[in-house]
Amino acid sequence: MKTILFIDESESHRFFLQEELSEAGYEVFTAKEIEEALSKWRDFNPDLIILELRQESLKKETFQALKKQYPNIPWIGYSTFVQCPEEYKQWVNFYMQKSSEVNGLRNLIGSL
Repeated sequence: MKTILFIDESESHRFFLQEELSEAGYEVFTAKEIEEALSKWRDFNPDLIILELRQESLKKETFQALKKQYPNIPWIGYSTFVQCPEEYKQWVNFYMQKSSEVNGLRNLIGSL
């Protein structure tokens, strides 16, 4: 089973995506923010990280720390931005706009 780490400040989004992706056969771990993910899963090796880019607590230093911990796995920026903001393009491999319809995200994950 492939594992996914999903980081989003919104509890409802974490719950929704965890349910949807679990039903699709993925094991999904969630965190409210990068700091929580760093402290909670030191020995965790996800196959994919999905990160909400609109976070008040999102700082370049914490992002770099998480990226350093997981340098060789794909990252999906997942947010309400219409397009991936320029400052995040260096951090994420893919970008998907948030939607209540998750088929596009599931298809992207499946292709990875």
